[in-house]
Amino acid sequence: MEEPRYSPANPNAKPRFRIERVLFPLVFALVVLVILADKIPAVNDAKEKLLHPVEYQALKACQAAALAAAERPAYARIVKPGEVHATQGAQYVEGVRVGEMGQAGVEVTFDFSCYVEPDGKVVKSNKQQPPRTGG
Repeated sequence: MEEPRYSPANPNAKPRFRIERVLFPLVFALVVLVILADKIPAVNDAKEKLLHPVEYQALKACQAAALAAAERPAYARIVKPGEVHATQGAQYVEGVRVGEMGQAGVEVTFDFSCYVEPDGKVVKSNKQQPPRTGG
């Protein structure tokens, strides 16, 4: 025997499950999360920490080393976060760009790369001025 359907005349019957009622809010929430991850760095950091914990740890260790390598660490910031690449037994982080206050008060940038062990220890690092372009 078929169960009675929900209606105003029969309020004690079970309401019928409809996928449309669940699908739209899920798609909407997914789109909102993608936009937030793109626009808000803290959301992107949380996503990366959850999905790629080893790469995230290597990236943060290298960024901390890059900020410490600045001539004036109190006035340094990460301009470009960089990229992580896996090696045989560790991680290589390249393209970290740091901006800091220069002698004349104008921001000066340098590029930083490093090798990071799986435990988060920076093994070797390299600091170099970015190439000058333009006029």
